[in-house]
Amino acid sequence: MTELASKRNKYHREMTATWWKKWNFYQFYMLREATAFSAVWFCLVLLYGIISLGSENGFVENFIPFLQNPIVIILNLISVAASILHSVTFFHMSGEVMSGTLGVKSELIRKGFYVIFAVVSVVLLILAFI
Repeated sequence: MTELASKRNKYHREMTATWWKKWNFYQFYMLREATAFSAVWFCLVLLYGIISLGSENGFVENFIPFLQNPIVIILNLISVAASILHSVTFFHMSGEVMSGTLGVKSELIRKGFYVIFAVVSVVLLILAFI
């Protein structure tokens, strides 16, 4: 009773570490997933700013010169570009997913997301400068 039902070996598909480099779709998928690093960078900068606020003159002496560093400026620009890529692909993907659920064209949902994004951005800018 301890015999196997089949003496054939199980199929093991070989998977290399660079499997995602074969198709453009997967390359773009990995690029989109890598945008999480920009969120980590933003959180670390924000944490450093909050810690600098807690120390006496630490914000002016440490944090502002840190933000003026050319490397930090470049990393922040890369982070903004990655965040924009992530947002655009999120809006596109959400439109595709929600169109099947709601029965509405995906383009209409996508445009609605962009309108909501623009309105919220304008409101936040107004509140920031009041």
